[in-house]
Amino acid sequence: MSGVLRGGVIGAVVAAVAIALGIGWVAQRIDGDKREVRSTLVSPEKPVVMRTKGGLLEVATVRALERFTREDSRDFWGIDLGTTVSQIQAPVTYRFHVEMAREWPIEIRGRTAIARAPAIKPSLPVAFDTTLMEKYTRAGWARFNKEENLEALERSMTPMLAERAAGEAYRGLAEDAARKTIAEFITIWLLKETDWKRDPLHKVVVLFPGEKPPPLP
Repeated sequence: MSGVLRGGVIGAVVAAVAIALGIGWVAQRIDGDKREVRSTLVSPEKPVVMRTKGGLLEVATVRALERFTREDSRDFWGIDLGTTVSQIQAPVTYRFHVEMAREWPIEIRGRTAIARAPAIKPSLPVAFDTTLMEKYTRAGWARFNKEENLEALERSMTPMLAERAAGEAYRGLAEDAARKTIAEFITIWLLKETDWKRDPLHKVVVLFPGEKPPPLP
């Protein structure tokens, strides 16, 4: 009976020691696991690089009916010899493009992709439809140069159109269409190369030089 008692006591002691050692080991493991924790700040911005072949991407077209006028006045010894007036009217097509870089950085913020595009530029020379061109010329009362004046006006059309294409008015009209074209171009690339989706929640924001990115959601 005493042997059984001693055996029971010894067993209880061994069990207690084992439990104590086990608790200590678990405590060490828990404490060790805590020491292994690393805190890392993950940026919400995920950069990707869209690779292209370079070249030019046509992004917008603006059509307009343009009228050009040239007046030439002369006088002789204070006597007015009259003014020759010539006009040309023609349908004009302005085309705009961006120069594609070999690598185009795109910043992804959640479901928004932000792309910084280069400035849009007019494609020169500007095209105009000669088949629908209308011409008018009238010489001053003492002038005989209406044909020469009309020819000079026609020669000046190409540089005048280039100047108009580079102006704020037409470039402003083209920017909205250009932004949509570039966004669609980037969306197609993202669908092919990443896990991007075509839905209202996924959007591409195109920024031209000088424009600020939208705030983070």
